[in-house]
Amino acid sequence: MRAFWAIAKRAFRSSGSGGAKASAHAGLAMGLSALVVFCLIAAIWVSLAKQYFFFDNSPDKIIILNAPDTLIEYLEGMPQGSEKGMEIIYDDHPYVFDVATFSSLMKQHGARATIVFDNDGDVLTFYPADDLDNHDFKEDVIKPMLEDYTEHLSKMKGLPVDVPAATERFIQGMENPDRTYSKSFFDTIAFMFIPLFYFIAALYSSMMKGTNVIAGSKEQNTFAAILMTPVPRRQIILGNIFGVWMSEMIPALVISLPLFCIPSYRNGVCLAYLIMAILSVFIASLVILISVLSSNVITAQTAFLPVFFVFVAVCISGIQNPEDFTGIYEYIPLYGQYMGIGKALTSDVNIAAFLCSSFLTLLLAFICIMVSIKLLYSERFTVSVLSATDKELIRARKQAKADARRKRFTTARTSVFGYKPRSSLNGVSFSLSQLLRPLVLLSVFQLIAMIPPLLMTNGEYLTNVIASLKAVKNVPDIVSSGSKIIVVLMSTPAFLLSMALGYILIDAYYCARVRFIERTSLASGLGLPREKILRRYLTGMATGLVLMGSVFTILLLSGQIRVAGFGIEPANLPLFFSFIVMWIFQGACEEIMFRGYMMPRVAARYGLIPAIAVSSLLFCLFHGLNPGFTVLALINLILVSVLFALIAYFTDNIWIVCAAHTMWNFTQGNVFGLEVSGNSGNVSLIHTVLGDRADATMTGGTFGPEGGLAVTVVTLIAIMAVLVIFRRRINRKNP
Repeated sequence: MRAFWAIAKRAFRSSGSGGAKASAHAGLAMGLSALVVFCLIAAIWVSLAKQYFFFDNSPDKIIILNAPDTLIEYLEGMPQGSEKGMEIIYDDHPYVFDVATFSSLMKQHGARATIVFDNDGDVLTFYPADDLDNHDFKEDVIKPMLEDYTEHLSKMKGLPVDVPAATERFIQGMENPDRTYSKSFFDTIAFMFIPLFYFIAALYSSMMKGTNVIAGSKEQNTFAAILMTPVPRRQIILGNIFGVWMSEMIPALVISLPLFCIPSYRNGVCLAYLIMAILSVFIASLVILISVLSSNVITAQTAFLPVFFVFVAVCISGIQNPEDFTGIYEYIPLYGQYMGIGKALTSDVNIAAFLCSSFLTLLLAFICIMVSIKLLYSERFTVSVLSATDKELIRARKQAKADARRKRFTTARTSVFGYKPRSSLNGVSFSLSQLLRPLVLLSVFQLIAMIPPLLMTNGEYLTNVIASLKAVKNVPDIVSSGSKIIVVLMSTPAFLLSMALGYILIDAYYCARVRFIERTSLASGLGLPREKILRRYLTGMATGLVLMGSVFTILLLSGQIRVAGFGIEPANLPLFFSFIVMWIFQGACEEIMFRGYMMPRVAARYGLIPAIAVSSLLFCLFHGLNPGFTVLALINLILVSVLFALIAYFTDNIWIVCAAHTMWNFTQGNVFGLEVSGNSGNVSLIHTVLGDRADATMTGGTFGPEGGLAVTVVTLIAIMAVLVIFRRRINRKNP
């Protein structure tokens, strides 16, 4: 037992560095991931707080076209007054299927639905499909209203009434329900926030300790000496697990102590701490198993990151209405602990579920322990057969080869922004990193950005998303479903602000990589000089406005589109300003990825023309899954990318193209009301609709102007203008 306690004490006191020079990178990645999760959860809570404390008492608007006199009389005679919770706009229109006009009217008035009566007595209902709440509004308000009206007509004509009375339900649907601050608020915190703190604290502590105790010893060549002692293998494993477990329970205790100050939590804190202690046994066992399998701290921490993301995914999926995750979820590991903590704090413990999930969790921990012990008996996982001298010779040979490659690949063929590579630009690894880095970053952060809007309505968005994905059978269905989900989310300020946060973090990653890993200035490494920033950004804004203004003018004068109205409803102003924030950082992010970072490095390795070609093609392919993508859209996006690449190359900065990119998207979607690469702007200063002579070849169809000939003409002219304006600089840069 003395050996057991010595090993446990050593694991508990471990600093987590293990002597590895770069072990902090994995910790930084996990810390950054945790920061993202907490920021998004905070965004959800801001939304929830708004629902509790800042009520929107503005009336909902409905447009009724060709309303019969009996309906007008009925609505005006409604008890409590329909004007209290709803504003009705009456108008006439001869065509009952003029969807474009109805959409324009709803956008102009900020209405949630349009009801049209035709000459045959039929009733049609239209509502914007870009927000799922509008469908609920139709079911909860419009449908009961029409049922009441049908009942009213039946009574007037002396006919039997089959429709249930729904007047009370209609009035409740029209009015904003009173929200009160109650115990349910603390119950929601218990299920959403507190388990998340417990999980992330335990995971971070276990990673910093557990990956070091064995993998760090291997890296320092001290683990072989431990194995040669008479200490049994099981004591080595159990001692390390116990030490890591103790380090996990300290932050869990720190989280638990403040909960005693909340009366509604006081009776359940001890049980929540016990649940976390059982889960921590499994986490400690798992991280020790990973440490045994790894040869150094970096490898162990990198292998543990997917485990961290799995646990975070459990947390995110668990942040729902608690009733959605009862039943079988309470009896399985991870979900059982997540729900168990919430139920313990709210004094609603399911004893059978607690015992079952605890037993299964400890069983998984036992399996990890047995596998770790067995692995220690296999020399290949623990002891190197090479002596220190042999290792030094191998390391010297590798270093000599690396020096030879570095000498070959550190001379830049073409200097963009004055960039000079400080390390080898070896072909395979260099090319793969350039191709995959934008894909990985955008995929992760855009996926995370979907979380707040999916959860902010008690899971209603997520429920509808899951329902739409059930019908997916093939790749086109996946693309179509994904596009519909994005269209819905683009009407949610929370999603736009989350996207902006993701873009900011991606920009921060590139800046940190250039400054602290590549040790290059932002001016030469990313094309972001400190001089004349405002002047350059304003020049870029003017450039983007002129480009998209020219496209809009061509479409307007050729009769492809027409202006149907102007202005933004006050209710849509938060969405409008959210678009502005999102476009600013979205434009900067894509330019930093493709023009600022990728282009100078590919140019240094392969030359300028391959750099422009590769960055332009990748930029285009990243938009390839957007709705309505065509061959002409492919050509246009490549032309736009080439235009921005030339401007960045000749001006030695990307401030101009960052602003031009932002202004291009903003004016296209939120000034002129056009589609932006297949995504609707949802709210715009100018309301445009297709003209009578509209042709998809010119307008771009559902993809927007970027898929039409108007953009082709404008970008070709702009490219020629850039080459003419900078013709002297061309000769100077390429003598």
